[in-house]
Amino acid sequence: MKQSESEVRLLGRMANLVLSCLTQEEARVVAARFLPQLFPGETGALFLRHAAQDLYDPIVSWGEERQWHSFSSQDCWSLRRRRIHIVREDKDQPACPHADHDPERWISLCSPMMAREDTLGVFHLLVPVGSGGSRQDLAGEQADGQGSGSEVGRTDTHDKGWDGGRERTGTDSGDNLAGKRRLAALAADLLTLLLVNLQLRKQIDDLSVRDTLTGCFNRRYLEETLPRELKIAQRAGRQLAVILMDIDHFGQFTEVFGHGASGQVLRDLGSFLRENIREVDIPCRYGADEFALLMPDTSLAVCRRRAEHLHAMIRDLYLQDGHAHMRRITISMGVAACPDQGETMCDLMEAVKAALKNAKQTGRDRISVAEG
Repeated sequence: MKQSESEVRLLGRMANLVLSCLTQEEARVVAARFLPQLFPGETGALFLRHAAQDLYDPIVSWGEERQWHSFSSQDCWSLRRRRIHIVREDKDQPACPHADHDPERWISLCSPMMAREDTLGVFHLLVPVGSGGSRQDLAGEQADGQGSGSEVGRTDTHDKGWDGGRERTGTDSGDNLAGKRRLAALAADLLTLLLVNLQLRKQIDDLSVRDTLTGCFNRRYLEETLPRELKIAQRAGRQLAVILMDIDHFGQFTEVFGHGASGQVLRDLGSFLRENIREVDIPCRYGADEFALLMPDTSLAVCRRRAEHLHAMIRDLYLQDGHAHMRRITISMGVAACPDQGETMCDLMEAVKAALKNAKQTGRDRISVAEG
Protein backbone atom coordinates (compact mmCIF):
# COMPACT_ATOMS: atom_id res chain seq x y z
CA MET A 1 0.00 0.00 0.00
CA LYS A 2 2.80 2.41 0.94
CA GLN A 3 4.57 1.63 -2.32
CA SER A 4 1.39 2.41 -4.30
CA GLU A 5 0.96 5.69 -2.46
CA SER A 6 4.56 6.61 -3.19
CA GLU A 7 4.09 5.83 -6.87
CA VAL A 8 0.94 7.97 -7.00
CA ARG A 9 2.78 10.88 -5.43
CA LEU A 10 5.65 10.54 -7.90
CA LEU A 11 3.24 10.40 -10.83
CA GLY A 12 1.49 13.50 -9.50
CA ARG A 13 4.74 15.42 -9.20
CA MET A 14 5.78 14.24 -12.65
CA ALA A 15 2.44 15.34 -14.13
CA ASN A 16 2.80 18.77 -12.52
CA LEU A 17 6.17 19.31 -14.20
CA VAL A 18 5.00 17.76 -17.48
CA LEU A 19 2.33 20.43 -17.86
CA SER A 20 5.00 23.14 -17.61
CA CYS A 21 7.47 21.74 -20.17
CA LEU A 22 8.06 23.99 -23.18
CA THR A 23 10.68 21.98 -25.09
CA GLN A 24 11.63 18.36 -25.76
CA GLU A 25 14.85 18.87 -23.80
CA GLU A 26 12.83 19.88 -20.72
CA ALA A 27 10.69 16.80 -21.25
CA ARG A 28 13.82 14.64 -21.35
CA VAL A 29 15.02 16.13 -18.06
CA VAL A 30 11.68 15.42 -16.38
CA ALA A 31 11.65 11.83 -17.64
CA ALA A 32 15.27 11.29 -16.57
CA ARG A 33 14.42 12.53 -13.08
CA PHE A 34 11.27 10.54 -12.38
CA LEU A 35 11.49 7.26 -14.32
CA PRO A 36 14.37 5.89 -12.19
CA GLN A 37 12.32 6.73 -9.07
CA LEU A 38 9.19 5.05 -10.42
CA PHE A 39 11.13 1.93 -11.48
CA PRO A 40 14.06 1.73 -9.05
CA GLY A 41 14.60 -2.03 -9.37
CA GLU A 42 14.22 -2.20 -13.13
CA THR A 43 16.20 -1.21 -16.20
CA GLY A 44 14.54 0.72 -18.98
CA ALA A 45 14.66 3.33 -21.71
CA LEU A 46 12.40 5.85 -23.37
CA PHE A 47 12.54 6.04 -27.17
CA LEU A 48 11.17 8.90 -29.28
CA ARG A 49 10.26 8.60 -32.94
CA HIS A 50 12.33 10.46 -35.52
CA ALA A 51 9.58 10.93 -38.09
CA ALA A 52 11.80 11.74 -41.08
CA GLN A 53 13.73 8.47 -40.80
CA ASP A 54 11.07 6.35 -39.03
CA LEU A 55 13.59 5.55 -36.30
CA TYR A 56 13.10 5.38 -32.55
CA ASP A 57 16.01 7.01 -30.72
CA PRO A 58 16.81 6.48 -27.01
CA ILE A 59 16.63 9.77 -25.08
CA VAL A 60 16.48 8.51 -21.46
CA SER A 61 17.71 5.30 -19.83
CA TRP A 62 18.18 4.07 -16.29
CA GLY A 63 19.13 0.97 -14.30
CA GLU A 64 21.81 -1.48 -15.38
CA GLU A 65 24.41 -0.06 -17.74
CA ARG A 66 23.78 -1.27 -21.30
CA GLN A 67 23.89 -0.10 -24.90
CA TRP A 68 20.55 1.22 -26.19
CA HIS A 69 20.36 1.51 -29.97
CA SER A 70 17.93 3.21 -32.34
CA PHE A 71 15.52 0.90 -34.13
CA SER A 72 12.78 0.99 -36.76
CA SER A 73 9.10 0.25 -36.26
CA GLN A 74 9.66 -3.22 -37.74
CA ASP A 75 11.94 -4.12 -34.84
CA CYS A 76 9.32 -3.80 -32.10
CA TRP A 77 6.34 -6.11 -31.72
CA SER A 78 4.45 -3.54 -29.64
CA LEU A 79 4.55 -1.11 -32.57
CA ARG A 80 3.38 -3.78 -35.01
CA ARG A 81 0.56 -4.92 -32.73
CA ARG A 82 -0.18 -1.43 -31.32
CA ARG A 83 -0.37 -2.75 -27.75
CA ILE A 84 1.88 -3.74 -24.88
CA HIS A 85 4.14 -6.67 -25.69
CA ILE A 86 5.64 -8.78 -22.88
CA VAL A 87 8.33 -11.46 -23.23
CA ARG A 88 8.96 -13.74 -20.23
CA GLU A 89 11.30 -16.65 -19.57
CA ASP A 90 8.85 -19.19 -21.01
CA LYS A 91 9.38 -17.53 -24.46
CA ASP A 92 5.76 -17.99 -25.55
CA GLN A 93 5.98 -14.53 -27.16
CA PRO A 94 8.57 -13.55 -29.80
CA ALA A 95 11.25 -11.21 -28.52
CA CYS A 96 11.59 -7.75 -30.05
CA PRO A 97 14.80 -7.57 -32.13
CA HIS A 98 15.65 -4.22 -30.55
CA ALA A 99 15.35 -5.55 -26.96
CA ASP A 100 18.50 -7.71 -27.04
CA HIS A 101 17.90 -9.12 -23.55
CA ASP A 102 18.48 -12.44 -21.80
CA PRO A 103 14.99 -13.91 -21.12
CA GLU A 104 16.41 -15.95 -18.25
CA ARG A 105 17.38 -12.69 -16.51
CA TRP A 106 14.76 -10.22 -17.66
CA ILE A 107 11.08 -9.90 -18.44
CA SER A 108 10.79 -7.45 -21.33
CA LEU A 109 7.86 -5.03 -21.57
CA CYS A 110 7.38 -2.67 -24.52
CA SER A 111 4.56 -0.13 -24.52
CA PRO A 112 3.87 1.94 -27.65
CA MET A 113 3.15 5.62 -27.00
CA MET A 114 0.29 6.54 -29.33
CA ALA A 115 -1.92 9.56 -29.93
CA ARG A 116 -4.79 8.55 -32.17
CA GLU A 117 -3.11 7.13 -35.28
CA ASP A 118 0.28 8.72 -34.61
CA THR A 119 3.00 6.78 -32.78
CA LEU A 120 5.29 9.07 -30.80
CA GLY A 121 7.62 6.66 -29.03
CA VAL A 122 8.16 3.43 -27.11
CA PHE A 123 8.48 2.85 -23.37
CA HIS A 124 10.73 -0.19 -22.79
CA LEU A 125 11.07 -1.80 -19.36
CA LEU A 126 13.20 -4.77 -18.28
CA VAL A 127 11.96 -6.40 -15.06
CA PRO A 128 14.37 -8.84 -13.31
CA VAL A 129 13.14 -12.44 -13.36
CA GLY A 130 11.95 -13.37 -9.88
CA SER A 131 10.29 -10.01 -9.24
CA GLY A 132 7.70 -10.78 -11.92
CA GLY A 133 5.34 -13.69 -12.45
CA SER A 134 5.59 -16.99 -14.26
CA ARG A 135 3.44 -18.24 -17.06
CA GLN A 136 0.99 -19.85 -14.67
CA ASP A 137 0.72 -16.70 -12.60
CA LEU A 138 -0.26 -14.51 -15.53
CA ALA A 139 -1.81 -16.88 -18.02
CA GLY A 140 -3.74 -15.24 -20.80
CA GLU A 141 -2.33 -11.77 -20.25
CA GLN A 142 -1.64 -11.31 -23.92
CA ALA A 143 -4.55 -13.15 -25.50
CA ASP A 144 -5.06 -11.87 -29.02
CA GLY A 145 -7.18 -8.78 -29.17
CA GLN A 146 -6.69 -7.89 -25.49
CA GLY A 147 -4.35 -5.42 -23.81
CA SER A 148 -3.70 -2.19 -25.69
CA GLY A 149 -0.65 0.01 -25.70
CA SER A 150 -0.36 3.45 -24.20
CA GLU A 151 -2.81 5.67 -26.03
CA VAL A 152 -4.05 9.10 -25.03
CA GLY A 153 -7.47 8.68 -23.48
CA ARG A 154 -6.94 4.94 -22.76
CA THR A 155 -4.94 3.64 -19.80
CA ASP A 156 -4.58 -0.07 -19.14
CA THR A 157 -5.01 0.09 -15.40
CA HIS A 158 -8.21 -2.00 -15.56
CA ASP A 159 -7.46 -4.25 -18.50
CA LYS A 160 -9.49 -7.39 -18.04
CA GLY A 161 -7.32 -9.13 -20.62
CA TRP A 162 -4.50 -9.14 -18.07
CA ASP A 163 -6.26 -11.96 -16.22
CA GLY A 164 -7.37 -13.74 -19.34
CA GLY A 165 -11.04 -12.98 -18.45
CA ARG A 166 -11.04 -15.21 -15.34
CA GLU A 167 -10.23 -14.93 -11.66
CA ARG A 168 -6.49 -14.76 -10.97
CA THR A 169 -4.88 -17.00 -8.39
CA GLY A 170 -1.28 -15.84 -8.97
CA THR A 171 1.45 -15.23 -6.46
CA ASP A 172 2.84 -11.97 -5.11
CA SER A 173 5.43 -11.99 -7.89
CA GLY A 174 2.62 -12.13 -10.44
CA ASP A 175 0.92 -9.22 -8.72
CA ASN A 176 4.21 -7.35 -8.86
CA LEU A 177 4.57 -7.76 -12.63
CA ALA A 178 0.93 -6.77 -13.10
CA GLY A 179 1.61 -3.67 -11.02
CA LYS A 180 4.70 -2.85 -13.04
CA ARG A 181 2.70 -3.23 -16.22
CA ARG A 182 0.00 -0.85 -14.98
CA LEU A 183 2.58 1.65 -13.73
CA ALA A 184 4.45 1.48 -17.05
CA ALA A 185 1.18 2.12 -18.93
CA LEU A 186 0.43 5.14 -16.69
CA ALA A 187 3.92 6.57 -17.10
CA ALA A 188 3.81 6.04 -20.87
CA ASP A 189 0.37 7.71 -21.03
CA LEU A 190 1.67 10.71 -19.11
CA LEU A 191 4.71 11.06 -21.34
CA THR A 192 2.51 10.68 -24.43
CA LEU A 193 0.35 13.57 -23.23
CA LEU A 194 3.50 15.60 -22.74
CA LEU A 195 4.66 14.93 -26.32
CA VAL A 196 1.22 15.76 -27.73
CA ASN A 197 1.24 19.00 -25.75
CA LEU A 198 4.66 19.92 -27.14
CA GLN A 199 3.51 19.14 -30.69
CA LEU A 200 0.44 21.37 -30.32
CA ARG A 201 2.55 24.13 -28.81
CA LYS A 202 4.96 23.94 -31.75
CA GLN A 203 2.08 24.07 -34.22
CA ILE A 204 0.72 27.18 -32.53
CA ASP A 205 4.18 28.77 -32.47
CA ASP A 206 4.64 27.98 -36.17
CA LEU A 207 1.31 29.60 -37.00
CA SER A 208 2.42 32.76 -35.22
CA VAL A 209 5.84 33.06 -36.92
CA ARG A 210 5.40 31.33 -40.29
CA ASP A 211 3.71 32.40 -43.47
CA THR A 212 1.17 29.72 -44.27
CA LEU A 213 1.36 30.19 -48.05
CA THR A 214 5.12 29.94 -48.54
CA GLY A 215 6.23 28.02 -45.44
CA CYS A 216 8.87 30.70 -44.76
CA PHE A 217 9.04 32.76 -41.59
CA ASN A 218 6.96 35.94 -41.57
CA ARG A 219 8.00 39.58 -41.23
CA ARG A 220 7.28 39.59 -37.50
CA TYR A 221 9.78 36.77 -37.01
CA LEU A 222 12.42 38.61 -39.06
CA GLU A 223 11.98 41.78 -36.99
CA GLU A 224 12.37 39.75 -33.78
CA THR A 225 15.29 37.64 -35.02
CA LEU A 226 17.48 40.11 -36.91
CA PRO A 227 18.38 42.27 -33.83
CA ARG A 228 19.27 39.11 -31.91
CA GLU A 229 21.41 37.75 -34.74
CA LEU A 230 23.18 41.10 -35.06
CA LYS A 231 24.09 41.06 -31.36
CA ILE A 232 25.41 37.50 -31.66
CA ALA A 233 27.49 38.45 -34.70
CA GLN A 234 28.93 41.55 -33.00
CA ARG A 235 29.86 39.69 -29.82
CA ALA A 236 31.59 36.96 -31.83
CA GLY A 237 33.27 39.39 -34.24
CA ARG A 238 31.49 37.87 -37.19
CA GLN A 239 29.58 39.23 -40.16
CA LEU A 240 25.92 38.86 -41.10
CA ALA A 241 24.38 39.44 -44.52
CA VAL A 242 20.87 40.02 -45.84
CA ILE A 243 19.39 39.40 -49.27
CA LEU A 244 16.13 41.17 -50.07
CA MET A 245 14.40 39.95 -53.24
CA ASP A 246 11.30 41.10 -55.08
CA ILE A 247 9.29 39.49 -57.89
CA ASP A 248 9.34 41.87 -60.87
CA HIS A 249 5.99 43.18 -62.13
CA PHE A 250 4.12 40.80 -59.84
CA GLY A 251 1.01 42.99 -59.81
CA GLN A 252 0.74 42.76 -63.59
CA PHE A 253 1.33 39.02 -63.45
CA THR A 254 -1.58 38.65 -61.00
CA GLU A 255 -3.88 40.78 -63.18
CA VAL A 256 -3.13 38.66 -66.26
CA PHE A 257 -2.98 35.14 -64.79
CA GLY A 258 -5.09 35.46 -61.63
CA HIS A 259 -4.56 35.01 -57.92
CA GLY A 260 -4.33 31.23 -58.24
CA ALA A 261 -1.26 31.46 -60.48
CA SER A 262 0.35 34.15 -58.31
CA GLY A 263 -0.22 32.06 -55.20
CA GLN A 264 1.48 29.10 -56.88
CA VAL A 265 4.48 31.28 -57.76
CA LEU A 266 4.83 32.39 -54.15
CA ARG A 267 4.54 28.80 -52.90
CA ASP A 268 7.17 27.59 -55.37
CA LEU A 269 9.56 30.42 -54.56
CA GLY A 270 9.17 29.85 -50.81
CA SER A 271 9.77 26.14 -51.26
CA PHE A 272 12.80 26.80 -53.47
CA LEU A 273 14.40 29.08 -50.88
CA ARG A 274 13.83 26.65 -48.02
CA GLU A 275 15.37 23.80 -49.98
CA ASN A 276 18.42 25.63 -51.35
CA ILE A 277 19.90 27.45 -48.38
CA ARG A 278 22.08 26.46 -45.46
CA GLU A 279 20.51 25.16 -42.29
CA VAL A 280 21.55 28.32 -40.41
CA ASP A 281 20.05 30.69 -43.00
CA ILE A 282 16.62 32.16 -42.26
CA PRO A 283 14.14 32.67 -45.15
CA CYS A 284 11.29 35.12 -44.51
CA ARG A 285 8.38 36.47 -46.50
CA TYR A 286 8.91 40.18 -46.00
CA GLY A 287 6.05 41.61 -48.06
CA ALA A 288 3.37 40.57 -50.53
CA ASP A 289 5.97 39.71 -53.19
CA GLU A 290 9.19 40.23 -51.23
CA PHE A 291 11.42 37.67 -49.53
CA ALA A 292 14.31 38.31 -47.15
CA LEU A 293 17.13 35.88 -46.46
CA LEU A 294 19.23 36.29 -43.29
CA MET A 295 22.67 34.72 -43.63
CA PRO A 296 24.68 34.51 -40.38
CA ASP A 297 28.48 34.39 -40.50
CA THR A 298 28.51 35.59 -44.12
CA SER A 299 30.52 38.46 -45.61
CA LEU A 300 29.23 40.91 -48.22
CA ALA A 301 31.31 39.29 -50.98
CA VAL A 302 30.18 35.77 -50.13
CA CYS A 303 26.56 36.94 -49.89
CA ARG A 304 26.78 38.48 -53.35
CA ARG A 305 28.10 35.23 -54.83
CA ARG A 306 25.35 33.32 -53.06
CA ALA A 307 22.72 35.74 -54.41
CA GLU A 308 24.07 35.29 -57.94
CA HIS A 309 23.86 31.52 -57.55
CA LEU A 310 20.26 31.65 -56.28
CA HIS A 311 19.32 34.11 -59.02
CA ALA A 312 20.64 31.75 -61.72
CA MET A 313 18.82 28.78 -60.17
CA ILE A 314 15.51 30.70 -60.06
CA ARG A 315 15.92 31.56 -63.76
CA ASP A 316 16.17 27.85 -64.55
CA LEU A 317 13.42 26.80 -62.18
CA TYR A 318 10.86 26.69 -65.01
CA LEU A 319 12.79 23.76 -66.56
CA GLN A 320 11.69 21.47 -63.71
CA ASP A 321 8.50 19.45 -64.05
CA GLY A 322 5.45 21.33 -62.87
CA HIS A 323 7.21 24.72 -62.81
CA ALA A 324 6.52 25.99 -66.33
CA HIS A 325 4.67 29.01 -64.89
CA MET A 326 7.99 30.25 -63.42
CA ARG A 327 9.15 31.05 -67.01
CA ARG A 328 7.32 34.38 -66.77
CA ILE A 329 8.96 35.34 -63.46
CA THR A 330 12.11 37.39 -62.89
CA ILE A 331 13.64 38.41 -59.56
CA SER A 332 15.48 41.55 -58.46
CA MET A 333 17.78 41.32 -55.43
CA GLY A 334 19.49 43.68 -53.04
CA VAL A 335 22.45 42.66 -50.87
CA ALA A 336 23.81 44.24 -47.69
CA ALA A 337 25.89 43.11 -44.72
CA CYS A 338 26.91 44.00 -41.19
CA PRO A 339 29.20 45.80 -40.41
CA ASP A 340 29.73 47.08 -44.00
CA GLN A 341 26.38 48.89 -44.19
CA GLY A 342 25.64 49.30 -40.50
CA GLU A 343 25.34 47.46 -37.21
CA THR A 344 21.66 47.97 -36.39
CA MET A 345 18.56 46.43 -37.92
CA CYS A 346 17.37 49.83 -39.11
CA ASP A 347 20.66 50.63 -40.89
CA LEU A 348 20.95 47.17 -42.45
CA MET A 349 17.37 47.04 -43.73
CA GLU A 350 17.53 50.58 -45.11
CA ALA A 351 20.73 49.68 -46.96
CA VAL A 352 19.34 46.46 -48.46
CA LYS A 353 16.08 48.21 -49.46
CA ALA A 354 18.11 50.90 -51.23
CA ALA A 355 20.09 48.20 -53.03
CA LEU A 356 16.87 46.47 -54.13
CA LYS A 357 15.47 49.80 -55.34
CA ASN A 358 18.59 50.35 -57.38
CA ALA A 359 18.22 46.91 -58.98
CA LYS A 360 14.66 47.81 -59.94
CA GLN A 361 15.61 51.20 -61.37
CA THR A 362 18.50 49.88 -63.44
CA GLY A 363 16.49 47.32 -65.37
CA ARG A 364 15.20 44.65 -62.94
CA ASP A 365 16.13 40.96 -63.06
CA ARG A 366 19.50 41.71 -61.48
CA ILE A 367 21.45 41.98 -58.25
CA SER A 368 22.59 45.20 -56.63
CA VAL A 369 25.01 45.48 -53.69
CA ALA A 370 24.46 48.20 -51.13
CA GLU A 371 27.01 50.98 -50.94
CA GLY A 372 29.18 51.26 -47.85
